[in-house]
Amino acid sequence: MATTEHLDAGAGAALASITTEDLTNANTITKWLLNQPDHSRPSIAQGLFDKLLADASQSRQHHGSGQACVKLCSFVQQCAKSSDEALKRWAFIEELSVKLFHFYLEWYEHDPHRALRLVLDFLVTSTAQNPCPWTGQAIKEHILEILVLIITRKYPKLLTKSGLQCLDHFWTKRAFQLDDISRKLRETEPSLATTSKLGLWRSFSFHLFSWMEQAYVGPLSGKCLVHVFRELVKEESATDSQDSERFSVNLWLGWLNDAQAQHPGILEDVKNYVLVPIFKTDKASALLLLQTFNRSEALTSSQGELTDGAFMLQLAALELGKRFGLVEEPSSSADSTPSATHIVLQAAVLDSFLSHPSLSVRSSAFSLLVSSQATTKPFSESAFILLKKHLASLHADYDAKFRNEVLGLTKGLIQRTKSIITVAQRNLSGPTASGVYKTESTADPARLALKKKPGPEAAWKDGVEANDVLASHKEFLQWYMGFLKSELLLTASYQRHITALKATLLMLKLGKHAGAGDELDIDAAKTISTDASWTRLLLDLMLDPFDDVRDGASAVLSLLPREIVEAPTNYENGPTSLLETLREFCSRAQALADRTGRADHGDGAARSQGLLCRWLGSQELRIELASCVIQGLEDKISRAEKDLGHAALDNPVHGDFAAISFIWQVLASETYPEEQLALLHQVYRRIFDCAKRIWIAVNHILCDDSPEGHLPEEMEEIEGLDTKDLLSYSFRAIHESSNLMRLLVGTLRLEPGAGVPFPPLDIFKQVGDLTFEQLAALRHRGAFSTVSLTFTTCCQLTQRLKPVYTDISGSENLLKEWYKGSLRCVETQASTTRRSAGIPSLVAAILTANAESPSFEEVFRDLEEIGQKPALIAETDGSNLPQVHALNCLRGVFRSSLLSKKAESYLAVNLQLAANSLKSEVWAIRNCGLLLLRSLIDCLLGTGESKSTMESGWDGHSVRISYNKYPTLPGVILSLLQSADKALDEVSSSAAEAVFPALDIIRRAGPPDEHRAELRRYIEGYLSSRIWHVREIAARTLCSFLLRDDWVAEISRLLVESEKLGANRLHGILLTLRFVIERKLDLRGDVDVDQDKLTDLLALLADHISAGRCPENEAALLEILNLLPQPQQATPSPAVDIETTTHSIQATQHALLAMHSSLHLLHTTPSVSTLGEHALSLLLPNNTTSSDVNTATRLLESLPCIIPTTSTTTKDLCTLYTKIITHAVSAPEARAQALLNLAAIIDSTLTSADGDIDALPSADTIQQAWSALQAKGEMNPTLSCAVIRASGGFMALLAHKKTNTDSEEEESRLRSWGQTMSNALEIDNTFDTRHSAATSLRSFLLNSPAPLTWTPSYLPALAALYTALTDDDDEVRDVAAAAAASPSLLSTPLVPPAAATRFVAWLRDHYAADPEFRLRHVVARMTGGDSLGPAEAQLERALDFDDSLFATEEQNLFVDEVRETERWAARGGGLRRMVRVAGEREDGPLGWTADQHVFAVVARVTLCAVVVEGTERGKRAGIRELLEEWRGVGGRTRVHGALLEMMKG
Repeated sequence: MATTEHLDAGAGAALASITTEDLTNANTITKWLLNQPDHSRPSIAQGLFDKLLADASQSRQHHGSGQACVKLCSFVQQCAKSSDEALKRWAFIEELSVKLFHFYLEWYEHDPHRALRLVLDFLVTSTAQNPCPWTGQAIKEHILEILVLIITRKYPKLLTKSGLQCLDHFWTKRAFQLDDISRKLRETEPSLATTSKLGLWRSFSFHLFSWMEQAYVGPLSGKCLVHVFRELVKEESATDSQDSERFSVNLWLGWLNDAQAQHPGILEDVKNYVLVPIFKTDKASALLLLQTFNRSEALTSSQGELTDGAFMLQLAALELGKRFGLVEEPSSSADSTPSATHIVLQAAVLDSFLSHPSLSVRSSAFSLLVSSQATTKPFSESAFILLKKHLASLHADYDAKFRNEVLGLTKGLIQRTKSIITVAQRNLSGPTASGVYKTESTADPARLALKKKPGPEAAWKDGVEANDVLASHKEFLQWYMGFLKSELLLTASYQRHITALKATLLMLKLGKHAGAGDELDIDAAKTISTDASWTRLLLDLMLDPFDDVRDGASAVLSLLPREIVEAPTNYENGPTSLLETLREFCSRAQALADRTGRADHGDGAARSQGLLCRWLGSQELRIELASCVIQGLEDKISRAEKDLGHAALDNPVHGDFAAISFIWQVLASETYPEEQLALLHQVYRRIFDCAKRIWIAVNHILCDDSPEGHLPEEMEEIEGLDTKDLLSYSFRAIHESSNLMRLLVGTLRLEPGAGVPFPPLDIFKQVGDLTFEQLAALRHRGAFSTVSLTFTTCCQLTQRLKPVYTDISGSENLLKEWYKGSLRCVETQASTTRRSAGIPSLVAAILTANAESPSFEEVFRDLEEIGQKPALIAETDGSNLPQVHALNCLRGVFRSSLLSKKAESYLAVNLQLAANSLKSEVWAIRNCGLLLLRSLIDCLLGTGESKSTMESGWDGHSVRISYNKYPTLPGVILSLLQSADKALDEVSSSAAEAVFPALDIIRRAGPPDEHRAELRRYIEGYLSSRIWHVREIAARTLCSFLLRDDWVAEISRLLVESEKLGANRLHGILLTLRFVIERKLDLRGDVDVDQDKLTDLLALLADHISAGRCPENEAALLEILNLLPQPQQATPSPAVDIETTTHSIQATQHALLAMHSSLHLLHTTPSVSTLGEHALSLLLPNNTTSSDVNTATRLLESLPCIIPTTSTTTKDLCTLYTKIITHAVSAPEARAQALLNLAAIIDSTLTSADGDIDALPSADTIQQAWSALQAKGEMNPTLSCAVIRASGGFMALLAHKKTNTDSEEEESRLRSWGQTMSNALEIDNTFDTRHSAATSLRSFLLNSPAPLTWTPSYLPALAALYTALTDDDDEVRDVAAAAAASPSLLSTPLVPPAAATRFVAWLRDHYAADPEFRLRHVVARMTGGDSLGPAEAQLERALDFDDSLFATEEQNLFVDEVRETERWAARGGGLRRMVRVAGEREDGPLGWTADQHVFAVVARVTLCAVVVEGTERGKRAGIRELLEEWRGVGGRTRVHGALLEMMKG
C-alpha cells in the first residue's frame, strides 16, 4: 500500500478499506472511487494513483506483462472523462502528467511494452485538451525540454529510444509543431540563438542522423527525420516568401549527403527509414529527389568532397525509386524524359557507376540495372548495351564476395530474360494466319473476366513489338552464352573461370518457362553439347589447377541429359557422340595423371571417370566401370608392393582412389536388385583390400618421426626419386584412400530400404579398425587429419548400425573397444617431445558419437586421472609420458568445433589441471599444460577477434567472460598467480609460463569481482619482476583494473607504498602509466581530466628517475611524455630532469633512450631547422658525435605526424630531406624515409590548389639529389623502392619548374624515367617494387601541369602504366587505375579492366600515326613482346611440356594473353609451324592445345594473322592462304574450336 501521510484522515481511511476485488481493473477501481464522498475523491484518487504507479514500477523492474500499466492508464483516463469536475481537474494536473512521462521514459527505454502507448495517448490529451490551457502548456513545455535535451545528448540519462518514440508519437498526433521545437532548441542551446531557421533544423536533423549509428534507435530516428522533412515541405508550400534561404528538396538532399559523409554507417537506415516513407507517401517530393539523383554529376558534401557514400546514397535512392515504380530503366527511345509519374534512368549515369572502382557502387549499380518488381518487364536496348559492356569486368573482379553478389543478381537477370522470352512466345502463339495480334477486344470474354492484373507485357502495342522484344532478348541470351564461353578460354584468370562456370550452371538450371525453378533448360544444354569448342573448354578445365574450377566444369557437364550425350554429333572428325568424346578424354587424362603424378591432374582424371559413370546408361555398365578402375588400381598397388620407389615415380594411385570415390557417389545414389547388390559387396571388399594394401606399403614412410625428410636407404639410388616424390605419393595415397573409405561407410547415413547399397557389417568394422590403426601410428599431420575425419565418421555411424543391421547386438561394444585401445595408446605409446600425433583425434572422434558409454564424464575422468599423475625427471627419459597424451587429448576436445560447447562444463576443472601441470619438473608436461591453458582461454574468450583487439585488452565495459558461469575460475587464476609468485624471483622460465595465461585472461576479459583485491596485489607485485616481459604483461593487466578507477591516484599510490623502489619496480610503474594512457587514448578517453594530479605524478616519477639514473626508466618516461597530447606537454611542469639536447642524445650509449630523447625533442622543438641539425648530426657524425641511423630513421618517420606541412614549414622540411638524401650516403634507411617524406610533400603541394610551388626544391636541387642517389652509397631494397616511388613526384615537379634545358634533354629524361618504371613493373620484381612504380606513375600523372603535350617521349611511361593495369596484384592494378583516371588521361575513375580497355583506345586516338607506337608497343603487345622471340620459338617452348610433380606457378595469373592480343589487335612464320604441328599431331580433348601456354601462343599467332590478312604485306606473305590451310588442317585434326573460331573475324 502506498503511503498516505499526505492524505486527509478520511481519504486515508477509505484507501485502507479498499479490497482486492475493488482493485481488479480500472472499471472496478473507478466504480469504487465514485462511491466515495465527493469532497475526498481527488485526494483518494491521488492515493490510488500513487499505489498503481508503484505497482506498475514494480512490474517494470520484473519485466511484467504490462497489465499494471494498463490498469494505471485506464484509471487516469476514466478519471479524465468523469462527470465529477473535481476528479476531472485532478486527472489533468501537471504533477500527474510529469510523473507519467518520466515513468514512460524509464520503462520504454529498457522494455518497449505496447501497453506504454496508453501513457503517450494520455499525455497528448493532457497537453492538447487540458481543461486548464496554462497547465497543458506547462506540461507540453516540460516534455519538449526533456525530449530536446535527450536528442541533443545533454540529458544526464541515456533515454534515447523512449525519447524518440515519444517525439514521433506527439508529432504524429499533431501535438508538436515546428515552431515549438525550434523555440525550445534555441532556449536549450545558446549557440543556436542567432542561427537561421534552416540552420537550426539542419543542426537538429544532424543530431537525429548521429543517433542512427545506434542500431536500436535507427528506425525511430528515421521517423523523426521524416516528420522534419514533411513539416518543412508543408511550411514551404504554404508560404509565398521570396526569401533566398528557403527549404527545398535539393537542400534536404544536401543534408542527407553531408550526414552520410559524417556517418558512413547509416546508409541502410537512411534508405529504409527515411527514403522509403517519403517515397511511399510523398510522390512529388520523391520524384524531385530522384531527378536530382539521376544526374551524371555526382553529389558532393558541403566541403566539396566526393565520397563513395555519395554514390551509394544516389544508387540507394534510385533503387528504391525503381522498387516503387518511380524509376524506369534506361531507354534508347526518344521518349526518355521524366514525366509526372516516373523518371527514366540515364544510361550515362549507370555507365559511370558500373565501371566505378568501388565494389559496393558497382554492385548496387548492377542491381539497379537488372532488378525489377515484374519478372516479365522487358529490358531496353540501352540496358543490353550496358550489360554487354560491363559484364566482363564484373566477372573478372578479384573480390569473391563481390562476384557472389554479381552471380546472385545474374540469376535474376537470366530468370527475367527467359521469362520475357516465354511470355513473348506465348503472346505470339495466338495470331491468325493474317498476323492479327490478339487484343482484349478479340480475346475470349470469359477469359477476360478471370484475367489477373495485367503485367508489363500488356503494354505491347502489337505483334511487331512483341516480336522485337522476343528477338532482342533471344539475341542477348545467345550473346551471353558466347560471352560465357569466351570467359572459359584456357588463358583466362581463375576469377573469370569460376564466375563463368557458376553462371553457366545458372543458365542450365533455370528453366526457360516463366517461373521455372530447377527445370533444366534444354536449349542451353543443346547449345553447349552441339558446340565442340564449348565441350572442349569444359573438358580442358576439368584439369585446371584450381579445385573449384574443376568441380564447376564437371558440374556443368553432369547436367547434360543422357539423351543429349548419347546423341550423334555433327563434328567433321573424331568421336560420334559426347559419350565417346568423354571416353577418349578419360583415357588421355589418366595417362597424363600417371605421367605427372600431380594432384590436379589426378583429381581431373578422377572427375572424368565419375562423369563417365553418370553418363552411362545402365547399372551394369556403371558397376563394370567401377570394377575396371579397381582392377587398374590393384595392378598399381602390386607394383608398389614390389618396388615402392619406382611406383612413386611412375604409378601414382591417388587418382585411382579418387576416381572410385566419384564413381561411388553415382553408384550410391540408386537402389539395386539382389544380384547386383552381391556384386557391389564384392566391390566393397576389393576397395577395402586396396586401401589396406596401400597402407601396408607406405606406412613406414608416414609413420616415421620425421616423415618430411625420410627416404629409405634402399631407395636412395633410384634416379629422379627424392623425399618430396616419395612423401607426396604416400600421403596422397592414404589421403584419397581414407576419403574413399569414408564415402563407403557414409552410405549408412541413407534411409534403410530395399536395394540400398549398404556396406557389409564386417567391412564397416574393418574400416574402423584400419583407421584406428592409422591414427595411432601416423606422424604426418596432413595424413592423420584426413584419417581422423574417417574415424570420426565410423564412430558416429556406430549409433546407426541397429536400424540397418537389425540382427546386430551390442553395437556400442565396438565403440568401447576403440576407447580401450585409445587408453592403451595413451598409456604405452612413446611421445616425441610434446606431440601425440593422432591419439587426440581418436579420443575426440569417440566422443562425437555422443554415446551413453563411453560418455563425456567417463572420458574426462580417465584423462584427468592420467594427466594428474606426478612425473619426475629422474624417473623418466621423456619418451614415455602418458600425461602428455592425456593433456593433448583434453586440448583436442576443447579445440573441436563439435565438442567444445559440450565440454564447457569441464572447463574450470581443466583450468586447474593445466595450472597444476605448469608446476611439473618435466618440460614436455609443462609445455602441454601451457598449450591446454591457451586452448581453454580461447574457449573462454573466443578466437574471432582481430590481433589488434586481442593485444589492446579489455575496454572497461564489455563482458568478455561471465565469471558467474565459471564460479571457480577466479580461484584458479589466483592460484596460478600465487604459485608463480614464489618462483619469479629466481627468474624461472616455468614460473613465467604459469603467470602469462593467468594475466592474459584478466588483461583481455577484465578482473573478476571475486578475489579482486588479492589478484590486484599479486599483479602489482609482478611489476618488480626481474624479467622484462613479466613486468610488461603485468603492467598491461593492471591497466584493466584502472580503467574505471582514479588511475592517476592509484599509480601515485604504487609509488608511495613501495618500500623499496628499485629500478625494476619503477620501470613496471612507468609501463603501467604508459599502457593506461595508451588505452585511454584508444578508447577516446580524456587523459587531461585532472591535469594537476597527472603533472605531479610525472614530476614525482622524474625525481625518482633522476635519483636512479637508469637509462631504461628515462626512456620509459620520455615515451610517456611523447604519448601525451600537445597541450599537456606545453605546460612548464613537470620539471623532468632528463636532458634532451642534441649533445646529450649523442653522448648517451643507450639506443632506446637516444630514440625516445630524439622523439621528445621532436615534440617539444617547433623549429624545423633545429630538428634538421639534430637529424643530420645523427647521420653525419663528426669527431665529437657518433652516428645513430635507427634513431634518425625513427625521427624521420615521426616528423610528418608531429610537424604538419604548411606554407611556413614546407621549405625547411624540403631542405632537410634533400640534405639527407644527398649527404647521408651510409644510411640507406634514412635516405629512403627522407625520400618518402619529400615525395609526400611534393604530392600534397602540387595537388593543392593553393600550394606554394616555389617552396619546393628547385630543379637543380632535385637533379643534385637524384645524381647523389645514383652515384653514392648503398642501394638496398627499401631505398630502391623509395627512389622509384619518389621519382614520379620529382618528374612532375621538374615539369612545373621547367629550366632552360633543350627539349631533347627533357624528352630523354622522360624516356629514361618511363623505361625505369617499365623495368620496375616486370612481373619478376617484388610486390613492393611494382607497387612503388605504380604509385610513382600516379604521382606523375596526377600532378603534372595540364595540359600535357603527348609526345612520343611519354610512350615508355604510358606503356608502363598499361603493364601496371594488368599486374597480378589487385593493389597495383587499383593504383594504376587511379593514375589512368587523371584529368590528363581518362578523366574518370574506373575499375582496372575497364581502365585498361579504355586506355588502349586512348592510346590509339593519340598515337595511331606514330611508328614507334605501332611497332614497339602495338606489335609487341600482340606478339607477346620481343623478349619472347619469334612465334616459332614461342610455340616450341610451349609444346615442351613440364611433367614434373611440382610445376612452377605462373608469375601473373591475371593477364590473359588472348585478351591482350584482341585489345591491341603480325608475322607469318609461326603460322606455318602451327600448320605443321597440327598435321603431325591429333588434338581433341586434352590434346596438344589443352596446355594454356600452347593455347596462348596459337591464339596470339592466329589473331595477328587475321589482323594483317588484308594488308599488302600480308598478301605478299600469303597469310590468307596460310589461314585457310590452318583452318582446314585444324578441322581435320580436331584442333580446339575456340582457336578456329578466332579466324571468323
